[in-house]
Amino acid sequence: MNLKEAAPEKFGTLKSFFYRLCAEPSIEPMHRRIASEVPIERGPLLDIGCGGGNVDRLIAAARPNVRVVGLDSSEAMLRSARKRSSAPNLEFRLGTIEGSLFSGEFDFALSVLSFHHWEEPVEGLTAVCRALAPGGRLWIYEMDPEAPDEAIRRDRGAVWGFFRMPVRMQRAMARDHGFTAGEAERLVRPVAEKSGFGSLAVRRTGSTLRMEFANVASGDLTS
Repeated sequence: MNLKEAAPEKFGTLKSFFYRLCAEPSIEPMHRRIASEVPIERGPLLDIGCGGGNVDRLIAAARPNVRVVGLDSSEAMLRSARKRSSAPNLEFRLGTIEGSLFSGEFDFALSVLSFHHWEEPVEGLTAVCRALAPGGRLWIYEMDPEAPDEAIRRDRGAVWGFFRMPVRMQRAMARDHGFTAGEAERLVRPVAEKSGFGSLAVRRTGSTLRMEFANVASGDLTS
């Protein structure tokens, strides 16, 4: 079961269509901010739960020496991602992190608004830890229901024309599909400690929490 104890969420053709139509334009400013925060300028990067691939396209365009691999279990989402991608340093793969055979292949891993969906969080984080090269890091971004109003406004764009979802609705969504700092400590840290990631730092960036994971064997790489 996922850490929010919510029903499993699947993105088939219809749900993927409405996500691209409504959700993606709304969080475009947040995607741009997150892409700008990526801490590497070269090497392989794995995005877990990449969805329609918007963050990956932004990273690949801004950082030509980073090889971006987007991973998602939704065929419908990946069809859309592939149609909108032509960057030579970007590819999309179908699958789950738990079922992947990655081993020491990536310098950095990323997950944006996806972790709260993971049905096997310990197994998932263990697989990410295995996929990272020595010294690699994982940053997980999730909506923060305690973020300041202005941070939420800056991270959101219009959905239809000039319509923007009210902040109070964004907060309500974040409570169900995100983590407070207290929840990160209470729910996520024990999972991280079981997975091979021995270091976890929790920071607020914009309207999101950024949970930064590092392997103890690699030292504290979160500063």
